[in-house]
Amino acid sequence: MENNANEVVEIDLKDLMFAVLHKWRAVLAVAVIMAVLLGGAKGTMTYRKQNDPETAKEARVTYQNDLELYEKNKSTYEREMENLRTDIANQQEYLDHSIWINMSPYDVCEARADLFVSTGYQIMPGMEYQNRDNTDTILQAYQSLLTSSAVLEDVAKQVKTEPRYLEELVEVTIGANQDGQLNRMLTIDVKHTTKEDAEEVLGAFLAHVDDMHDRIATSIGEHTVSIVNESVSALVNLDLAELQRQQTEKLTTLNDSLQTKQTAYDELEEPKEVDSSKRAALKSAIKYGILGGVLGGFLVVFGICVAFVMSDKLYSAKELRFRYKVKVLGRLSKGGKKAGAIDAWLNRLEGRACNVNAETEYGLIAANIRNYADGMKNILVTGDVDPEVLRGAAEALEKELSGIRVISGNCMLEDAETVKKLPECDGVVFVEQCGMSKYSALELEIERVKDLGKSVVGCVVLE
Repeated sequence: MENNANEVVEIDLKDLMFAVLHKWRAVLAVAVIMAVLLGGAKGTMTYRKQNDPETAKEARVTYQNDLELYEKNKSTYEREMENLRTDIANQQEYLDHSIWINMSPYDVCEARADLFVSTGYQIMPGMEYQNRDNTDTILQAYQSLLTSSAVLEDVAKQVKTEPRYLEELVEVTIGANQDGQLNRMLTIDVKHTTKEDAEEVLGAFLAHVDDMHDRIATSIGEHTVSIVNESVSALVNLDLAELQRQQTEKLTTLNDSLQTKQTAYDELEEPKEVDSSKRAALKSAIKYGILGGVLGGFLVVFGICVAFVMSDKLYSAKELRFRYKVKVLGRLSKGGKKAGAIDAWLNRLEGRACNVNAETEYGLIAANIRNYADGMKNILVTGDVDPEVLRGAAEALEKELSGIRVISGNCMLEDAETVKKLPECDGVVFVEQCGMSKYSALELEIERVKDLGKSVVGCVVLE
């Protein structure tokens, strides 16, 4: 039963929690007071500020400016998001249906025709003025007509595609010499996924060349058009691979931009109109009232925790077993004012002795003493409690312990007579009360009993 003075005493968190709960009245009272003070003060300050004419005017102006800015930003974001959705739909459609974009860059089929345009122009020797050569104009006329929307639409219908996708597949160029002069050659170059499709498109364009001949001859001048070379081949086009990558990245960029705009749009907050002075004051009072209540309750709980940790008073019977290895002979209600419904409920949850029949409990205590006394004839009843409590405990035990002499004493740390009675007894029964008896006093009592070679039978605890 020796206690090491240097041993670190552990704090039972369950006991600490119940110590706080038992002080619920103080926690509630301070929380309410702090809520009323802080909420009332803030509500009053807000009411006075809102009633100031200059403040109210500034608040209305600020609200109108914020509302205009909000509506402007909202409209801008909606317009930009709608444009982005349209761009995304168009880009996705282009990627899905474009023949050029969906073509393998490592197997591009090409159909090509080189046309020679002759006007029969000759330079007249010795003539100061020569006839005009219309070859260049005729070549440009063919190039312009072959790439016109009318021809593209007509050919697109024939090959069952759309003009915008056909336009990517066809290239009409006018040949030039090394010195940059036109060489009367017109080249029609068609690329497609298969050689057959490329030849079909090329044939449609060549048919249009025949149809254009009479119109251009009438408008510009007589000429002849002949096919010099016509070929079909397959080739690798790495520029197409780069173009396909860029178009795919463009769709990703559009989607990212839409997501960014949508996030910014969702984060827009419509400004709130300034509340009336009474309503604003009520909101502030409630808000700061809750804050004050929480703060007040926290301060009280913190104070209770500090007091519990620093306190030297006995809190529960189990502490005697853990700290001093003293046997608990029994637990009694300390009496006094009857506990309320909440306190009684907390006592039951904590396992404290509530409404215990004293006569029955003393019978149990006496039985425990007989079991632990081991032939002792004289037992001293002492403890760090009120003398009346000690006398009452001694009298009750004397009735139950026939054959054993029960000696009533007071606190041996304060009463010399009790110290004189200690050598006469064989054992000591301590009576301690939670919230009154001190650990330090009990430790000294146990030490004095042990110094005289006496036995500590156990302890009766009043809870």
